[in-house]
Amino acid sequence: MNLLIFTPVNANSSIGGVTALVVHELIAQGCHVVVVSTESRDLIIAQCHNFATWILPWDDELVIRSLIQSADACIYQIGNHFAYHEGALRWLFEFPGLICLHDFYLGHLFASWAELNRVHADFILDQWYGSELARQFFTYSDSQSFIHATSQLMPMTEWVCAKADAVITHSQWGCGRVLKACPGPVLVVPLPPDAIIYPIGIGGSEGRTLNILAIGHVNPNKRVEDLLEAIGASQSLRERAILRLIGHIEPAVRQSLMVLASGLGVNLVIEGVVDENNLIKAIEQCDVVSCLRLPVLEAASGAVVKAMLYGKAVIVANAGFYAELPNSCAVKIDPDINNLQLSSALEDLLNDKAKVRRMGAEARRWASETFTSKHYAHQLIALVARMHSVIPINRALVNICLMYRHWSPVRAFLDSPEIMHPLRIFDITGKDI
Repeated sequence: MNLLIFTPVNANSSIGGVTALVVHELIAQGCHVVVVSTESRDLIIAQCHNFATWILPWDDELVIRSLIQSADACIYQIGNHFAYHEGALRWLFEFPGLICLHDFYLGHLFASWAELNRVHADFILDQWYGSELARQFFTYSDSQSFIHATSQLMPMTEWVCAKADAVITHSQWGCGRVLKACPGPVLVVPLPPDAIIYPIGIGGSEGRTLNILAIGHVNPNKRVEDLLEAIGASQSLRERAILRLIGHIEPAVRQSLMVLASGLGVNLVIEGVVDENNLIKAIEQCDVVSCLRLPVLEAASGAVVKAMLYGKAVIVANAGFYAELPNSCAVKIDPDINNLQLSSALEDLLNDKAKVRRMGAEARRWASETFTSKHYAHQLIALVARMHSVIPINRALVNICLMYRHWSPVRAFLDSPEIMHPLRIFDITGKDI
C-alpha cells in the first residue's frame, strides 16, 4: 500500500512524534510511505523526528501532485495549531483523504486559516452554525474568552471532517460532530506514544514529599492556578508538596504564577522547555502528573499517554478523553475543577505513597496494552481499505448535489419526495466508532 502522510515533522511537535512511530510500523507492515511536512513556510525546523523515509516540503507542488496520483491514500494529521498544519489544509481541501484527528476543537486552526480566506470562512460558519453565531466568531478580544465561547457552540470540528473520506480519532467523547460531518467511516483508536518508551522503575520522591509535575505549554487551559490554590489551601501540602512545570511559558505568565505561589506559600519550580532526556528524568522523579484541562479540547492527551507508560498516576478533570481512563490509575476531579476537592485528592496521595505506587504500576500495565503504534498502524491500514469502498458513493453524491444546485437554489425543491426518495440508494448506515 502506497501512503502519502501529511504531518508536522518538527521535533517539538507531539503529533509529529506520534506519526513518526506509526510510520515506522506502517513500513514494517509492508507499506511504502512518503511524508510531507506541513509546517508553515516561516516556521524554522531546526530538528525533525526520525521518520525513516523520504520527507518533502508541502509546497513542492509538482512532486506532491505526482505522488498523490500514485498513492492509495492521503493521510492528514490534524490538530489545532495552524503553524504546524497549514500544508495539510492546503492539500486536504483539494484531495480529500483519511484524517487522523488529534483535537475535537479546531477554533484556532480555523481562525488563523480565515485570515486569508475571510469570505469563505464566513460562509462556512453560517453553513454549520447559523448566521447569528457566525457573526460572533471573530469578535472575542482574547484567547481565553474565545475558547470559552466557541468550544461548545462553534468548535469547527465539522469544517475539517466534512473534507474527510474517513476519520481516525482517539476517544469517544467528541465523535458526534465528526459523524455529522464526515461522509465516510469513523474509527476510534487509542493514541500511540510520541516517543519510544523504555521500561524504568516507578521512581518518585523519597520520604514524605509529594512531587507533582505538569507538562506542556503553560496556558490558562492547563489550570496551574487551580493547582496552586489547591496546594495553598492545605498546610500539609504547603509544607510537603512541590509543583514543577515543564514546557513553554511566556515571561508574563511565569511572573504571575511565581507571585501567586509566593503569596500562597507554595513551592513552585518553573523549568520551561527541556530536552527529551530531561523530560524523562522529570517524569521518573515525580510522584504524579497533573493533566488537568478546562475546557477539554483534545481527542487524547500525549502527556497522559507518556506519564502512564512511565508508570505514573495522573490527575485529570473527569471529562472528555480523561473520563474514559480507568479509575484505577487516574485521580478524577469534577469537570469544573473544584479546588477543595483537588486539595483533598492531593492530600490523599501525599499521605498514602503506597497508593501512588499502586496507581502508577496499574497505569503502566494498562497503557502499555492500550497505546501502541503497532495497533494504530494496523487499524489505519484496515480503515484505508474500508474508506475506498465508500468513496465512489460519496463522490457521486457530491456530483449530484452540484447538479441540483444548478437546477434550483430553493431548498424546498431539493427536499421534495420526487428528488429525495431515489437518493435513498446512497444511504450509508452502520458507521463504526
